[in-house]
Amino acid sequence: MIKALFFDLDGTLLDSKKKIPPSARDAILAWRRRGAKVFFASARSPRLDQTLGWTGREFDLFDGGIYSNGASVDFMGKWQFSYIHPDAVRACVEAAKAHDVHLSLHMPGEGYAFNFPVEACMHASWGLENARILPIDEESVNNTVKVLVFTRHLTDSVDALPDALLGRIREQCAALARVYVTDAGRTVQLSSLEAGKTNAIERIRKALCLQKDEVCVFGDDVNDLEMLSFYPHSVAMGNGCDEVKKAARYVTLANDADGVAHALKTLIG
Repeated sequence: MIKALFFDLDGTLLDSKKKIPPSARDAILAWRRRGAKVFFASARSPRLDQTLGWTGREFDLFDGGIYSNGASVDFMGKWQFSYIHPDAVRACVEAAKAHDVHLSLHMPGEGYAFNFPVEACMHASWGLENARILPIDEESVNNTVKVLVFTRHLTDSVDALPDALLGRIREQCAALARVYVTDAGRTVQLSSLEAGKTNAIERIRKALCLQKDEVCVFGDDVNDLEMLSFYPHSVAMGNGCDEVKKAARYVTLANDADGVAHALKTLIG
């Protein structure tokens, strides 16, 4: 019997308008009434009130959240952080400079550092209203939980990152950090080796005294591959990449076609 649900956000629980569809909300509430615990497991940083406009209506659906690909975890009112090896952060900073692409470092306590000027139009999409904008210095490098490397516009870019850049980051960072190439090659995400969605889910699972087969996970992109492969009950979205669909036990409809509700009602219900 499934007792805990974990949802990726973008491309999974969220539709293309970055909203939780009413069908998904209703299905989640039905599972909660059955006693299931519900969590999200996202690459996003912990500023969903600003970046997605979430209020208590959204947050109250969940018993906690996994952010930054497992580097930041909110569970039972406590936060846990996993920091990236500083040498991996430095390597990304230098690689981004060499290839003239954008980079951001994310730190606990609403801290951000960018290698480009922060524009007013970023405040809403990045959730920077009350953020601490810091320089890229040794203090930032030593306290980074997430690195993003991307072309000029993170949210609406159509340009893939150069292959030479991707190769350089993989070569210099793969032994020091988790490296994810997401969004069809438009974004590189780094988190610590100790992070990862699966590791974060495992900490929560063990704290709840659940077995692996009492957990179900949902995802759509390559940073979801590990958790989809690890748990017996896993659901890939219909809009997900082929690699993700092959890794999951179930494939549901797309995120814009009530895929989460379909899975909760018919695939695992």
